[in-house]
Amino acid sequence: MDAEKLPMAEDGIVRLSKIQVYPEYLQKYLEYAIEVGEISLQTEPGVLTMYAIQDKADSCHITILESYSSQEAYRQHIASKHFQKYKQGTLHMVKDLELCDQSPLNPRSKITNAICE
Repeated sequence: MDAEKLPMAEDGIVRLSKIQVYPEYLQKYLEYAIEVGEISLQTEPGVLTMYAIQDKADSCHITILESYSSQEAYRQHIASKHFQKYKQGTLHMVKDLELCDQSPLNPRSKITNAICE
């Protein structure tokens, strides 16, 4: 069951995580990324968005649109068991990682992201 989501606070985070994966690890990396995204959205009220996309021209380039209701929600997320499994399990798979914090152009707009069965 999806967690009831918290509202975005003043210190909320909107981020693009740009990841380049070594080709030989791509399939396994995708499994980790899908798992952590699903668990985070379903169980963490402060994880508002976790939408991962794969570049069509270069499948080793992954971008994740993430949003967290607050700095505290982000800290809780990166301390979670499922995130630590992802992070530790994929360290050797990631060639490059760039975390790009963003500011919404229209703070009144809202992205809804959920796992649907």
